[in-house]
Amino acid sequence: MSNVVEIRQAKSGDERGLIDLFDSLYQESDFLLMEPGESEITINSQAEIIGASLQSSSQVLFVAVEGAKIVGFLGGAGGKVNRNRHSIHIAMGVLAESQGKGIGRQLLSTFIDWSESNQFHRIELSVMEHNVRAKSLYEKMGFQTEGLKYDSLKVNGRYINEYFMAKFICA
Repeated sequence: MSNVVEIRQAKSGDERGLIDLFDSLYQESDFLLMEPGESEITINSQAEIIGASLQSSSQVLFVAVEGAKIVGFLGGAGGKVNRNRHSIHIAMGVLAESQGKGIGRQLLSTFIDWSESNQFHRIELSVMEHNVRAKSLYEKMGFQTEGLKYDSLKVNGRYINEYFMAKFICA
């Protein structure tokens, strides 16, 4: 597999690769919102998501491609009404086999540039309290912890606390 990683917006033709990515991420990680088998995304619904993101200035889906394989993603959805239109919430994941190569940092950098060009002021996310590696990356990228939501999620029968973090950009 190539060591060169391309970060780009998802496009038509990425549907199968994204579905495979999410299936793998749900199998290998307890840090995502959904559990294995819980996603009901089809090729058609993934195509609609990609199409909508390509035509919107308030939502986006970036992929990290290594060789011919999608190995990571970062998706953002902005506020829908005037009072929160300046904010965008993100979710991100990178396959275990591709972690430690700076892909998460590249996805975030690309996303921050996109957010600035689309006039967002606030990027927000949540991260499980015990996901130290991700929290450290977010902090290095300028995100600050705003709070801790107790027993926010239930993972493998255990309640998990979740940090809320944000980064401010643009005036």
